[in-house]
Amino acid sequence: MLLAVAATATLGAQAPAPMHRCLGQDAIVTVPAGTVLLGEDGAERPGQAVRVAAFRIDAHEVTNRQFAAFVAATGHRTRAEREGASALFVAPTEAVSLDDASRWWRWTKGADWRHPMGPGSDLTGRADEPVVHVDRDDAAAYARWVGGALPTTAQWERAARGNQNATRDPVEWAFDHGKPRANVWEGVFPIRDTAEDGYAGIAPVGCFEPNDLTLYDMVGNVWEWVAGEGDVGLVKGGSYLCAMNYCANFRPAAYQAQEHDLPTSHIGFRVAYPVVARARS
Repeated sequence: MLLAVAATATLGAQAPAPMHRCLGQDAIVTVPAGTVLLGEDGAERPGQAVRVAAFRIDAHEVTNRQFAAFVAATGHRTRAEREGASALFVAPTEAVSLDDASRWWRWTKGADWRHPMGPGSDLTGRADEPVVHVDRDDAAAYARWVGGALPTTAQWERAARGNQNATRDPVEWAFDHGKPRANVWEGVFPIRDTAEDGYAGIAPVGCFEPNDLTLYDMVGNVWEWVAGEGDVGLVKGGSYLCAMNYCANFRPAAYQAQEHDLPTSHIGFRVAYPVVARARS
């Protein structure tokens, strides 16, 4: 199933107030033209210096609140809604082999962006969490609506790496001397997340320190779709399901292959914009 495993209306009928909000407002950040160490992943993989033109990008992942405004304005129905199901992470109750992702992924009827944990769940208190259960086409449709597009891989890494100019220990992107600096899985995956970083599961956007370009959650929280045309897409940045004993993709170099039409509970996105265009806030 897995290759790797209007305004602010209608989060149900009306957008609920967030229970905990880490950012005061949404923002779009200008990323100046610069050189990115594309693929850099520690001393043994110094990456390739690639020049990237200036662009703008969302400061955080697109939230349920923002996606709800899009749905209210356009009537868009996501693939998960049309098909009536999506891939949902369900923690097993006993130790399982890490070679079989089907032990913690379930194709779940009734799971979609409005019901992120499956039937019976809703978006109460989740207005400022990243929208999930969106496939690449859903993400691209939102991006077009706000006047942008999904970022290219080079744009995404340029944004994630900020002003990096030397190799970096891959673990340091998510941990500072063992202390979490991003929303990732602490403990033994997939049995128990100790929530040492403050969150077991998805966190509201912007709850961790931004990088030096003032961009939030470029590592961890949810994977992010990048631009592509083929049947197999790519997601970047890792997610709250990445642990030291599994995945460990909480670093800019990492990517995961993903069917472009497969929505899941751990993939979201953010939008890139041309510098010359007037972007929506």
